[in-house]
Amino acid sequence: MKNKNTLSFQHPKAAKWLLGSGLFLTAVAMTACSSSPTPNYYTISPKITPAVSSSIRVIEVLPVGLPDRLDRAPLVLQDSSGKSTVLNNERWTSTMSTQLRDTLSAGLQQKLGAIDSYSSGLAGNNQPLYRVSTDFSHFDIVDKSYINIAVSWVVKRQIPPTQLESSNAKVITNAGSQLNCRIAFKQPIDQKAKKMDAIVNASSEAMGQIINTVSASIVALDSNKKSVISNGVCS
Repeated sequence: MKNKNTLSFQHPKAAKWLLGSGLFLTAVAMTACSSSPTPNYYTISPKITPAVSSSIRVIEVLPVGLPDRLDRAPLVLQDSSGKSTVLNNERWTSTMSTQLRDTLSAGLQQKLGAIDSYSSGLAGNNQPLYRVSTDFSHFDIVDKSYINIAVSWVVKRQIPPTQLESSNAKVITNAGSQLNCRIAFKQPIDQKAKKMDAIVNASSEAMGQIINTVSASIVALDSNKKSVISNGVCS
């Protein structure tokens, strides 16, 4: 006996209804996908002026330390109370820690006329190497008005094995030496510019200041001189 509650797919009206429903659901799904906004991508690009002269040829910029709250591709905004907002559609081209390391590396290479052995795999021929390890405890965009920055770094001079037996006074004086530095400052965000452009420009300006300061500390270590920096200290 045929079940009267069973809808036959052979019934013209039933088939038409099912077809119409399927097309409707497909259209809704396609509309939902097409309405998702396309993310905007940004990169930190400071303007760096090369040093007038530098004898430094090899550096090694290690991956930077960064709090987990910031180490992501989407930009993170904070208000004065500490509440964070993640902007999923406004993104760096890489995670924040990678963005900072790559920017620092490129900037120091341009500033000093050196190569980064960490990223390039190249090494100078019997040249001293300056290893830079950096930790950002703050790179917080606060109230869309300024970026709160606190960064510390260590520069270590490593003598090539071929020079360990050297009688050169400079090599002997600087063998195994290092500098420990830190700075903290607030980088203003231009309130008259478009919000995201202003934030990215402020980030680039802040990294420019950091690159100039770190490079100055490397030059000071190479020259065996005391490093004097603004907004911070080296020892």
